[in-house]
Amino acid sequence: MEIKKHQLEPRPREVKAQSPQDEIYLSIKIGNGQIGGNKVSLDGTVIAKGNLTGPTFIGISKNLEGAEIEIETNVLDVNSFTNNCVITTTFHNQKNKVLFAKIDKGDSPDNGVASFNGKYIFKILSVLFFLFYTFDQNINAQNTSDKVELKGLETPSSPGFILLDQTPASIERPTTPQGLGLSLLGFQQNGGALEFAPFWLTTHPDLAAETMYKNKIPLLTHFSVSLAAVKSDTASYLAGGIRSRLFQSFGNRIITKLDSLKRVIENELSKSPDDIDLNKIEKLRKDYVNITEKPVFNIDFAAAIGGGSNSNSFNDLAFSRWAAWLSLNLRPKGDDFYITTLARYINNEKYEEYIVNADLVDIGARLNYDISKFSISIEYLQRMNFTSKIYDNFRIAAIGSYKINENMYLTTTFGKNFSDVNNIIALAGVNFGFSNSKIKAYQ
Repeated sequence: MEIKKHQLEPRPREVKAQSPQDEIYLSIKIGNGQIGGNKVSLDGTVIAKGNLTGPTFIGISKNLEGAEIEIETNVLDVNSFTNNCVITTTFHNQKNKVLFAKIDKGDSPDNGVASFNGKYIFKILSVLFFLFYTFDQNINAQNTSDKVELKGLETPSSPGFILLDQTPASIERPTTPQGLGLSLLGFQQNGGALEFAPFWLTTHPDLAAETMYKNKIPLLTHFSVSLAAVKSDTASYLAGGIRSRLFQSFGNRIITKLDSLKRVIENELSKSPDDIDLNKIEKLRKDYVNITEKPVFNIDFAAAIGGGSNSNSFNDLAFSRWAAWLSLNLRPKGDDFYITTLARYINNEKYEEYIVNADLVDIGARLNYDISKFSISIEYLQRMNFTSKIYDNFRIAAIGSYKINENMYLTTTFGKNFSDVNNIIALAGVNFGFSNSKIKAYQ
């Protein structure tokens, strides 16, 4: 595990009080769903530490004038979506008048710690100048923005791939979106998908870690948009899709465990960077992330629309089919075994062997088990064609996935596809994220 240090500028920063009798309070908010701890020192003496989200009294302005306050904030990358860390430091008085407010941002090493170090001195101003300064500081805090860099890990089969029945898995496991990711279909097939999550292309200073796992309707955080292209022997297809999470629940027992883990992490991070036990923090992080990535129950939805062209030209691109589906995932014991069920409606205009308008319904389930870097699954889908009154078409497949490294995953599938001809599934796919910033990926 690595620590990346960020020196906050200017050094020192000025905090300007209105009156010598002002009671000075400090609050530090950790955003982007990350976890952090703080250590506050006054002329070298520790006066506060730990979680300082709520107002913490640090002294009377006349006693603080000219003194130097050093604030060390260590943020651990526990967010499965991004390693961008954001903190909001606010000083205010007993009347809740903001004396200083600043949003600072910086990346942590992947799964590591971002350490922010800031120094502050106090000055006492006249009332008129104080009011002007407070207004100016609030505007600056609101307008502070940094470019978010992207980076990625594994991406799932996009809704477009699933719509075109060109995917190693037709029933997707629960996923968490990333900022930007790429999927390649097969080693010798022409297919690819680009997927991104708009929410994580910016930072969110007010998004606390507990909000991430206590939010039961994470529509925005899990929303992603994708574009997929597939070329067969006879035609080329282009599809667009969306996905998100309608509901998730960890259960009261696991929420209590996450709250406890979060407090332990905050306490360990409330030290100087050189004093942090990195082995302990790494283990705590793994425990925390392992739980947050496995809700006991969740409901996801997706939709996609696609078109085809026999001449591989946009001029001849014609609407082929659209679909919408729901998937329910249950982890009976909250561990590595889980069951995913799916219901999908497909309106088919003209695609593959469905040469006339058809109303299709898929009903199926997938059994999954994760073992270290491996994931093994078996899925079964029954397809019912209500237009032609054909109800016995089905897909059955065994799926294996292996994590090659932090940025690359190999997925293989063998089984029977829906079609009556050429229906043997024997696919190998590579999934990886890319960019010039981390916004992590699907798993």
